[in-house]
Amino acid sequence: REARERGPVPSMVALLLVASLVGAAGWVPHASPAHLSRVCASRASGIEMKKKLKENTVREVVLVQDIRELGKKGEIVSVKKGYFRNYLQPYRMAEVATEEVLAKAAEERARREAEDAANLEKAREQAATIEAVCGGGAITIMRKAGPDGKLFGSVTAAEVAEIVADRSGVALDKKAVAVPQVGEAGNFVVTIKLHPKVEASISILVVGQE
Repeated sequence: REARERGPVPSMVALLLVASLVGAAGWVPHASPAHLSRVCASRASGIEMKKKLKENTVREVVLVQDIRELGKKGEIVSVKKGYFRNYLQPYRMAEVATEEVLAKAAEERARREAEDAANLEKAREQAATIEAVCGGGAITIMRKAGPDGKLFGSVTAAEVAEIVADRSGVALDKKAVAVPQVGEAGNFVVTIKLHPKVEASISILVVGQE
């Protein structure tokens, strides 16, 4: 009867479960259900907060491939642990910066730097060759023109690229050639981009024929 007047008594299993959640906060033998509920909620909130803090912790990783918003392959970058674990690591885009991985990254950077230096030197040599062989108005392009001197046909990047490649021996993509708007006869400067840091400039002579 006394037990009924006090209300239902929590089972031993429930008490042990609550005690495990309370942990270091201490077990209160005569705590009310409402108090125990608040303690459990507080404990759960603390666990969730620790999880979020862990997710937002920054760690150093080495990129396994070029990633536009982060950097190039072999570079060391700092990212949030959650971003690394949920995205970069599963897709094999980055690795944890261990000593072994850092050593490989250093080798990759050295290889890339040597390759970039070689490409830059090659572009400079190609630019010098093009300007020496095709510069100074060495290229003349004929176009039909009306009595007013206006040309009937335009001068295209593909056309200039083919002429320059034939004369200099340097293979060119038409996308690398910038030709100004040519509407009449005259001299025009054409720019050829051989490298992000190297350009060659040549002058072409456009002659109109009636």
